[in-house]
Amino acid sequence: MKILIPFVVGVAIYFMIGLFTGSEEYGGAPVKDDERKQLIKQKAIVNSWVLLLIFLSINFTFDFFNLHDSRLEGIPFVYPELFYLIIAVVSYFVFYFIQNRRLSSHEK
Repeated sequence: MKILIPFVVGVAIYFMIGLFTGSEEYGGAPVKDDERKQLIKQKAIVNSWVLLLIFLSINFTFDFFNLHDSRLEGIPFVYPELFYLIIAVVSYFVFYFIQNRRLSSHEK
């Protein structure tokens, strides 16, 4: 079971990258994306990673200078990686929506 779970998660991540970026290198997208759609997906994923790096650097700065909020001391974070993963996925969809609106052709 310890070998099966990392394998299944790795395969799932492999195909999710293809879905999120629109690139055929990583499992291919289920629908053929045109260049504009690929550009939107790639910009969204870059923006979500930049946002995640900002969150991680702020967290590191708070830890380094011991600037923690005393009101949050009683709240245990059991899985902090899950919090950052949620930030990355949610910010991807937010930036995807923003980029899609920005780069869409307003033709009807």
